[in-house]
Amino acid sequence: MSGSDNSADAIASRKRFLELGKNDMLQVIDGMPAGLLVVDEQRRVRAINSTMSAMLGIPDDALAGLPSLESLIPAVELGERVTAALETGAPQDAVVVPVDGHADGVRWFEFNIRRTSQSGGVQLLLIGQDVTFRRQARQRLQESEEFFRLTFSQAAIGIALLSREGRFLRVNRKLSQIVGFSEIELLQRFFHQVTHPDELDEDKALMRRLVAGETRDARRESRYLCKDGRTVWVALSASTMREAASGQLRLIVAVQDISRRKEAEEALLRMATHDTLTGLPNRLLLQDRLAQAIAHAQRARRQVGVMFIDLDRFKHVNDSLGHEAGDQLIVEIARRLSAVLRESDTVARQGGDEFVVVLADLASSDDAALVAGKLLESLFEPLSLVGHEVFPSGSIGIAMYPGDGRDSEALLKAADSAMYRAKASGGKRYDFYADEMAAEAQAHLRIEHGLQRGLLRGEFVLHYQPQVDAVSGRIVGVEALVRWQPEGGAMVPPNDFIPLAEETGLIVPIGEWVLGEALRQQARFAALLGGAPPRMSVNMSARQFREQDVAGKVERLLQETGCEPSWLTLEITESVLMENPSAAAATMARLSSMGVHLAVDDFGTGYSSLANLKRFPIHCLKIDRSFVSDIADGAGIDGDDAAIVKAVIALAQSMKLEVIAEGVESAAQLDFLGAHGCKRMQGFYFSRPVTAEAVEELLKAQHC
Repeated sequence: MSGSDNSADAIASRKRFLELGKNDMLQVIDGMPAGLLVVDEQRRVRAINSTMSAMLGIPDDALAGLPSLESLIPAVELGERVTAALETGAPQDAVVVPVDGHADGVRWFEFNIRRTSQSGGVQLLLIGQDVTFRRQARQRLQESEEFFRLTFSQAAIGIALLSREGRFLRVNRKLSQIVGFSEIELLQRFFHQVTHPDELDEDKALMRRLVAGETRDARRESRYLCKDGRTVWVALSASTMREAASGQLRLIVAVQDISRRKEAEEALLRMATHDTLTGLPNRLLLQDRLAQAIAHAQRARRQVGVMFIDLDRFKHVNDSLGHEAGDQLIVEIARRLSAVLRESDTVARQGGDEFVVVLADLASSDDAALVAGKLLESLFEPLSLVGHEVFPSGSIGIAMYPGDGRDSEALLKAADSAMYRAKASGGKRYDFYADEMAAEAQAHLRIEHGLQRGLLRGEFVLHYQPQVDAVSGRIVGVEALVRWQPEGGAMVPPNDFIPLAEETGLIVPIGEWVLGEALRQQARFAALLGGAPPRMSVNMSARQFREQDVAGKVERLLQETGCEPSWLTLEITESVLMENPSAAAATMARLSSMGVHLAVDDFGTGYSSLANLKRFPIHCLKIDRSFVSDIADGAGIDGDDAAIVKAVIALAQSMKLEVIAEGVESAAQLDFLGAHGCKRMQGFYFSRPVTAEAVEELLKAQHC
């Protein structure tokens, strides 16, 4: 073979090799995961691989007419960067442009541009990749970070990032507002430096559990100390996390200000455990305090004193000066009691005008007596109420643990019994509980049940005491007096059941029965005499007089029995009139307009003024037996009582009222009363209370 033939073969072989290499290179480029565009100096697209075609979503024959780059990718920035590459030859990297027209919306491509020189001239290689998902992920991350920043900064609750040692690493605005420290001030502190000392141990224990991995989340209510010294209640929520970069343990703490909620809870709790008027503990809290005092005394072998305090004549203040004045008195009494006691003692309002004092940790009953004396002195100090000077007083009953009871109920019951003994003894004193008081309480209970049975069984009877004209000796009236004759038992004296009937309210039905029976008997007296009988006097109790429409009930009974209103005298005690003068005057005016006579019983014991007395339409004053009994005895005339009796008689005469003296038992009393103008009297000197039959005999004899 000649040399020329060898040379031609070599050239052909080289050409074939180049063609083969070119095909392989095109295959490699076409299979690249990145997209490729080849652009000439006129910005026409000369070549595109399949990846780029897929990225742009263009068909394979789209390059037949050598389209411009701008027609395929109309992005201003890309065009500017292509111009720069053509003019300067400098690489253009990270050119990110949006491409619209895809089914799933705008997509983002990133191009790196390189200029090359080919035999045909200058060309640009645009190597691109779809960065839509990466860009969206970055954007979401940025949005998330911005959202977190805004949330952290603008959150309605305080948020803090803490180191594992408890140092503030990051805080938001709300936390600064809650505690009053600026962000910079907080970043210089540990959490325990803003925690209330009483909460510190529990808060530190919670943080230790979180750091130790014993729990990942924890919640509790705590208190923080603010910069200005205030205490604020907060709800804490704490969690742990690790930083991605450093792996350091961090604590995320959310802090919510719950002060208002706590205030509301405390207010509700206070309402449930304290008296609204005085702010003192109520019965519920009293029971708890007393139980605690008993438990301590049992362990320490000490004593507890329980005092039951009831104000004397409180209802008189309430009715005469008004409920507002009564409330002022209760508040002042609460203040006085609290001022006398130790901090370890408790004074509670039991209700109405009743208070209970718990004296904890006493050595003996002498300690309780000393406190009781101080309380009585404090109560009696004068007090001005709506322009009136009042001297409060109280009755105190004292029970001691363990001698008088070993639980709250027994001690309170014993102290209550002792208080009633003190009140029955005249008030303004204290009494210790004694065993016989239990027997008295049982007796009172038996009497109360007996009174209820007596009403049902008709065991009450009336006796009548004549009222006589001292000059003629004739019977001018009779007073109906109730007696209780239990079935199969001895007759019970009035003093043994009337006070208890008043206390329990049974006096109202008993009083109604007395009035009805007295009027029925009056009708029989009238029939016996064939004309008007002596006037019938009936006592009306305080409770009965305060009943609604008492005048209507009297009118109904008069009609039922056929009695004339002028045949009836209702006796009302002076103290009842003074309880509520306005209401009493209205009721008495209606009774008087009906023709019923009205008498003030026990006159001289109720401290009423002449001005008040003139308000009532009364017809008669009855001088109390306590004044009559001592005006004349074996020792002579008692100056004070005699002066009172003469004054009452003179007052009655000046007001043109009848006057009747009760309790006349001697000729000397009769003579004194008659000498000073009292003509009507009643008492043992004339007759004891007798049965209706005995009165009928007396009236028959007088009528003959």
